[in-house]
Order: sequence, then structure tokens, then C-alpha cells
Amino acid sequence: MSAMNPQDHARRLGRLFTLAYGLLLLIGAGFLRFASLEGQASTLFALIVLATYSALYLLPAWALTRVVRALERGRRRLFSTASALLALGVSLVLLVTDQTIFGMFQFHLNGFVWNLLTTPGGIESMGGDRATELTVALMMAGLMLLPLILWRLSRAGTRLARLLDRHWHARRCRQALLLLLVLSLGERAAYGFSHLQAYSPILDTAQVFPMYAPTTFKSAAARFGISPKRGTELRLSDSASLNYPLTPLKAETPARPLNIVWLVSESLRADMLTPEIMPNLWRFSEGARRYTQHVSGGNGTRMGLFTLFYGLYGNYWFPMLQNRRSPVLMDRVQELGYELVLQTSSKFSYPEFDQTLFARVPKSQMHEETEGTNWQRDRNNVARLLAHLDRREPAKPLFFFQFFESPHARYYFPDESAIRQPYLEDLNYATMDVQRDIELIRARYINAVHHLDQQLGRVFEGLEARGLLDSTIVLVTGDHGEEFLEKGHWGHNSQFTNEQTRVPLVLHVPGQAPAVIDSLSSHLDIAATLMPLLGVQSPAEDYSLGQSLLTGPERTHTVLADWNRIAYQDARYKLVFPLKSGTHTPNAVTDPNDRPVADPGAMQARYQGEMMQVLKELTRFLSKR
Repeated sequence: MSAMNPQDHARRLGRLFTLAYGLLLLIGAGFLRFASLEGQASTLFALIVLATYSALYLLPAWALTRVVRALERGRRRLFSTASALLALGVSLVLLVTDQTIFGMFQFHLNGFVWNLLTTPGGIESMGGDRATELTVALMMAGLMLLPLILWRLSRAGTRLARLLDRHWHARRCRQALLLLLVLSLGERAAYGFSHLQAYSPILDTAQVFPMYAPTTFKSAAARFGISPKRGTELRLSDSASLNYPLTPLKAETPARPLNIVWLVSESLRADMLTPEIMPNLWRFSEGARRYTQHVSGGNGTRMGLFTLFYGLYGNYWFPMLQNRRSPVLMDRVQELGYELVLQTSSKFSYPEFDQTLFARVPKSQMHEETEGTNWQRDRNNVARLLAHLDRREPAKPLFFFQFFESPHARYYFPDESAIRQPYLEDLNYATMDVQRDIELIRARYINAVHHLDQQLGRVFEGLEARGLLDSTIVLVTGDHGEEFLEKGHWGHNSQFTNEQTRVPLVLHVPGQAPAVIDSLSSHLDIAATLMPLLGVQSPAEDYSLGQSLLTGPERTHTVLADWNRIAYQDARYKLVFPLKSGTHTPNAVTDPNDRPVADPGAMQARYQGEMMQVLKELTRFLSKR
């Protein structure tokens, strides 16, 4: 880089950031395709947010460059130039990554994604292969090089530089910044008033842009006696300790504790349980209890398995993790001296089940299969189980848990399990088009579920051949469902749609007659169902928010959760509420088929009593410090 005087360097940096702003506008415009622009107001709002937030996305790189330039000595200005190019490259990578994630899953880079990236086993759980990693690496490298190209284009003497110098002088720059400031204030006001009036077109549009910071006027409005039209916002105390269980549990040792074989699959949605796709589980269910309206406790693995083992709403995950508190169900299993065999085709560290569900289980009893792809790992784990059944001590009750990964994206299966043709043979996150390829992706998923069923069949045959079914509780379900754009989303972790939350449940309990149960049931009910079978005499209310599937009354509603929201669902409506102030949740009220209702505000007001009850339940097992 040739030396240049400070004024020339400053002008060139100005040209660079001007071109970078244009590039950010161009990339940011891609978010507009995710917005449901209804009328001129929401369209104008979206364009203003695009203009102002593109400048905000540029601000960190600009500020860093200013600081480095102020500290820099010498005429070559190497450090300020390098910092500008590096920071701009990082900004481009983050923006494009966020847009890609939002296009697939309808959520931005957030705490969940950060947890995914930083927790051991998180990246592996996404199922990316070498080809995907290489493609992503090349794309990131290309984005990091773009600022260098802009730097070359901004050098003095080029036609572009002369054009910018002619029309983009200091006065024009000040005018543009003033205009952006005015637009930003207008956009803030538009959102604040829309929040008061529950005007969804603008509220929904804002959520499309990454890092959008809502502005609300609730406090100011309250001083004038104005109440927002939005419904209840459930808020949990930040200063609370656990009171779980409410009282010490009363129990007696069963004369002959039953074995427990607990089989959970990743991303197994309810409508996969058919004679064609899952013939082995279907046949097994004919001699067991099959629940046709079963709902997970959340739309992701963390909340799904948490509610399954604890019988508590998913939002209790955070204090349980903080306190490393295992579920009383697992405590009871260990008190009774069960032989523990826990297996996964993923990692027990992501989500942090080794610090929650199995916090008291020795590491030696937790096996993480790592050989091969997910379908091969599932097969290996089943083989390990069958081998263990032949060498175990028969007098000691067995608690076996296995988490299957075949149906997790990228949906793994061997050729002999392909019952749907054609399917997307190369599911590369970086190059696929979800809208174009969704039916081929769905076919791939069905094939993976069919392979899962073949492994479940091996387990059922192994238990039957060894004469264990008469002394073993067998539970088969999914952690959550999987959506394939039926409601506009792919995968899970984004919304509480039926496709993302409904899962099969097959429960075999020795002595219980086979049945098909068409009433509502939930993962919340599993702990309350198993604990009495383990000799626990205390009422389920002392340790759970669920009820026994064998002796309890018919469930009228259920509650689901994710990181920031909670959903109340009954036979008529599904209501979604944020758990922190200022959060807007699109389509906060729907019918049972996830269709928005005409007047969500009125419906939220009608359910105030139910919401207050949920709030009490959210704090039942917490005590303020």
C-alpha cells in the first residue's frame, strides 16, 4: 500500500464506507422477502428500517476504524485500513449468516444460536457434512474479500471515486446523517404507537430485521391513563431459588420394580406413525397404549426432553440448569438401585442434559456414540443395548434410555430404508433452496423415520425374544415435531405450530390393556405417570405440573415453551405470550390449526384467568430469595 496523506486516506475511507453502506442496503433488502407487507404503512416502515438499520450495522466497523485511526502513527495507515476491512467483512458475514438462518428457520442469531455454537456437541447436532462446511467456508471467505474489492474501487482517480467525490461531499454527508436520524426517530415512534394499538403489520415487519430493538410507550401511556391493547405479558422473577419438590416425597419400594426402556427420537412428528412409514412401532402400539393427540412441551429438543423428564413447564429449565438439579424421577430411579444405561447418537452436553436430566448419573453410565453418520450411530447403539440385555444381572431392574438421531436434519438413512423416491440426495445447507426443494427434503425425512422404525423394531424383538415385555415399561415418543413449510417454516424451534409440537406417544405398561386414546396428552404427564409405578405415593402436584396418563382426569389444556415465550393450548385456541417485556410475538392467538383469529386482543382478554393460573404455575416451584 502506497503512502498517502491523512486527508486522502480519510477521503478514501469515506468512499469505502459509502460503498459498504450501499452493499449492506442491497443485502439487507433480502429480509424484505420475509415480511408480509400489508399496505403502504408497513411497506414504508420496512424501507425506513432497512435504511436506518443498514447504517447501524455499519456503525461498529466505522467506530472501530475511527478509534484505530486516532491512535495510529505513520503515513501508510495500515492498521486503520486493515481494521476497516476486517470489521466490514465480519459485519457482512454476520448479516448474510443471519439472513440464511432466518430464511430457513424464521429466527435470528440469538441466545439459542450462541448456545448452539458454544456448547460441546452443538455444531454436531446440526448434521452438517464436509461439503457443507467447505461451501460455508468458501462463502465466508468471499464475503470477507468483498471489502477489499470495495477498497480497490474507492481509490482516487477511478471513475467511481470521482463520482463519489462530486456528489458525496461533507455537506451531503451531514444532510444524509440528519435524514437518517429523523427517519430513525419516526420509525421508533411508529413502532411505539403500533405496540400500543396492537397493529400487527408494523410489529410483524419489525421482527424480520436482525437486532431490531423495540421502542414501547407503555410507561408514558400509563401516565395518561392509556392501556396498550396487547394482552398479558408473563414475567418470571429474576431473584428466585428452587423449591422442588414442594415437600419430601413419600414412597414405598415396589415388590418387583419394573424395567423401564425409554426410547426418544429427534424430530419425530405425530403423523409419521403409520403402518407404511413406521410398521414396527405401529404393530407394537396395537398391544400398548397409543396417544393420538400427544403434544411435546416445546418446539425444540431442550424443552421437549426437559418437560418429558421433569413434568414442569420448559421455562423451569433455566433454574434447574443453574442449580444442576436432576428430576425427582431420576432421583427415584437411582434410589431404587436401577441399573442405568443411557445412550445417545448425539451429545449429552448439548443441550446440557448432563447437567439437568442426568446431573447425578455417573459419566460411565452415559454412552455417546460417535462412529459413522446418525443412522449408523443409531444402529450401533441398538446393538449395544441388545448385547447388554444378554449380560445384565436379571435380578436388578434396568433403566434404559436411548436418544435416536436419524430423523434430525440432514435426515440420515441407508439406501435400503428409502421408501420415498425421489429425495434430495445432497442436503447442503449452503446451496439448497428450501422453497424449491421442500418436497424432496420431506421425502428424505420420511426415509430417515423409516430407518428409525427399523431400529425400534430390533429393540421390540430383542425384548420379546428375552421374555422381558411382561416386566418392562416401554415408552416411545419424539422430543418435538418437524415442519416442512406447512405453516411457512422449516424444521423446529421457530413457532408452536402443530407440525413442530405434536409427536407420537406409545406406552406399554405390563398389566395395562391396549387402548387408543384420542384425548389431549402432554410430555408434562410422563413423570406423573411413571412415579406411582416406582412406588411414589405423594400427589403429582408436589413435583409436577402434569397428571397420570393411567389414572388422571382428561386433560383440557396444555402449556408449551421455548427460550422466550410460552404457549397455552386448549381445544379452541392457542395463545402465545412473551416472557419478557417489549417482546412482540406475531400471530399471538390462533385456532387449533394455527390459523390467526380475527381479534387476538379480545381473545387474550378473555383468557386472563387462564394466564394468571399459568403464571402461578410458572412460579410454583420457585421461592423468592
